Amino acid sequence: MKKTVGLLVLGGCIVFLAYTLAYIFGDSLLGWWLANILHFSGGFYAVFFLRTLFNSTGKYHQTKTAWWMKLLIFIFGALVMGVLWEWYEFVFIYWNKIFVLHQEWAILAIYVDTMSDLFIDLLGAMAAGIYLSLHLWNRKNST
Repeated sequence: MKKTVGLLVLGGCIVFLAYTLAYIFGDSLLGWWLANILHFSGGFYAVFFLRTLFNSTGKYHQTKTAWWMKLLIFIFGALVMGVLWEWYEFVFIYWNKIFVLHQEWAILAIYVDTMSDLFIDLLGAMAAGIYLSLHLWNRKNST
């Protein structure tokens, strides 16, 4: 439980950092690169958060799952978290731009931004999956 709370605090810090950097750098090129780094970190973080949740509920279920199936579940879960984040961005950030300010020309840019954000989230989740696979493989071979 302590690890789960720690990961929730870390996730909150990542979101706070994202908002702070977006406020400071805005739409500049540096802000864009920082957003990509934070999306990658978010995908990486999501895998470890979901893994911790899965492992902490182990006492409630007696399910044995192959390691590769767990990785698929964690990576897919990270992608779902990315989609939920993008919906949040659309409703609270882009809705005003499109429907209130009538900047329909921005729709294509928003679509490209959303797809690239999801791709970078997926890359971060896959990097975490590779890290976990190597970590498990090294631990299995060292014993």
